[in-house]
Amino acid sequence: MQRRVEAISRKLAELIAPWAGIEAVILGEAAEVKTFDPYFTIPFDVFYSSILPEGEERKRLLRSPPAFDTMPAFTEDRFLVDELPVRIRYGDTHSFDRQMDRVQSRQWVFHDAGTHLFYRVLNGQVLFQSSDWLERVRQRLRDLPEHFWKSILDSARLTTAYYLNDVRAAVTHNDGLFFILSLGNFLRGVCSFLFAVNRSFEPSPRRIGEKVKELPRLPDGFGGRFDSLLREDPELPPERKRQIAELLAKSLIAMA
Repeated sequence: MQRRVEAISRKLAELIAPWAGIEAVILGEAAEVKTFDPYFTIPFDVFYSSILPEGEERKRLLRSPPAFDTMPAFTEDRFLVDELPVRIRYGDTHSFDRQMDRVQSRQWVFHDAGTHLFYRVLNGQVLFQSSDWLERVRQRLRDLPEHFWKSILDSARLTTAYYLNDVRAAVTHNDGLFFILSLGNFLRGVCSFLFAVNRSFEPSPRRIGEKVKELPRLPDGFGGRFDSLLREDPELPPERKRQIAELLAKSLIAMA
C-alpha cells in the first residue's frame, strides 16, 4: 500500500476508534490499487455495538472533510481526504451476529449482494479492534456449515437458468437492451455459483471478473466462454452469445 494512503487510513482509524461502542475498523482491498486507478478508493467497514453518532456528528468527529455525503438508509459516509475518495460503511455487530446465527440455523437467504460482506470482514486489514468480537466472527466465517454453500449453489443455479431463458427471449425479440441486462444477470449468477463451488466469498463486483478466473475449480473452457460473452465483436452477435451461454450453463450442471 502506498505510504500516503496508509497514513490517511491509519489517521481515520484513530479518529473513529474512540467513538462509543466501536468494535472494529477494517480497511478494504480497494486501497491497495494505484491512486490513479478509477477503481481506487479508501474503503472502511466500521462495526459498532452501541448507538452510532448521527451523520452531522460523524462529519464533525471526522474533522469535516470536504465533499462529505452520507447515506442514512445504508449508514454509509463518503468524502475526500487530500483529494482521495473515502467510503465508510457502518455495521451493527448485533445485526451481524444475528446474520451468522441465521446461517447456522438454515435461515440465511442468498440475495443480490451475495457474500461480499463476508469477504470484506474475513479479508480486510484490521486497523483497530476493541475486543475479540472480530476474531470470533472470522472463525465462524472460516467454519461455515456445508448447507450454507449448498443454499448458494441452489440459488445461483436457479438464477442462471432464469436469466438464460431471458437471454433466449431477448434474442428472439431482437431486444438489445433486455439482452444486455439479462446476460449481465446471467453472468452474475454464474460467478456466484463458481465462488460457492470453490467455498469462497465474493469480492467486490469491480473485481469479480478478475477473481473468478483465479478460482481453482472451473468448468472446462470457462475462460474462453466467459471472455466471449463479455467481448464486443461482430463475430459474436447475440445469437452466438446465446449458444455460448447455454454451453456455459451446461458446464455448471456438470460441476454440481
